[in-house]
Amino acid sequence: MTSIFKKLPDSERNSNASLYFGNLDPECLELLMYELFSQFGPIRNINMPKDRVSKMHQGYGFVEFKDARDAKYTEDILRGVRLYGKLLKLKKLDSKPSTQYQSERSVGTYVTPKLDLLNDRYVDVGAKLYISNLNPLIDEKFLLQTFLNFGTVIKQPVIRRDLEGKSMGSGFITFADFETSDEVIEKMNNTILMNSKISLAYAFKEGATKGGKKIRHGDKAERILAESAKKNGFLRSKKLR
Repeated sequence: MTSIFKKLPDSERNSNASLYFGNLDPECLELLMYELFSQFGPIRNINMPKDRVSKMHQGYGFVEFKDARDAKYTEDILRGVRLYGKLLKLKKLDSKPSTQYQSERSVGTYVTPKLDLLNDRYVDVGAKLYISNLNPLIDEKFLLQTFLNFGTVIKQPVIRRDLEGKSMGSGFITFADFETSDEVIEKMNNTILMNSKISLAYAFKEGATKGGKKIRHGDKAERILAESAKKNGFLRSKKLR
């Protein structure tokens, strides 16, 4: 396949606006990567080094955006995404020439953020949200990375999957307090996440009904209990996120 862009000399590259991407499946051709990255901002250049004999890419490449902010945004949004079943590795390039192009083994490694799981510092107040219309590429790590920006997540996010392990387009995430979950619904409901408009609402309580109808979390009773827990020191302030 003919390259979309010509390889730029090192002197013409803007490392602050560039990302390394790796761990690519052979099916991830340059055109596919261009279409993926162009969703996040205008692209100045893409370079995917090819094997001299097979002429196939070597499983990694570099993309340069016209704006450095687009590179940072892309890194944040695509963290944890899988292409053809393989975790896409992303990393901002080092502005120092000596370390700008690192081997694939040493860059883009995703480290799952440490969760403050349920213990004696927290109680599960019921701030559990149901997220629907998720892009199939989104996994649990991506959800965690996205929603940790709002506050404390006390359980590992869950993606609903079929028997083959494929995403069913919905999932759950549980926060430490209703202040955070309310903010997430307000700011993220009906917004675009990985090219899909997601919907958020409080999840239904397991086995709880009233008048034959299921009851959602976040009701008055749960909020009263949450306030009581906070007064008695079982809940941390949201500021300690």
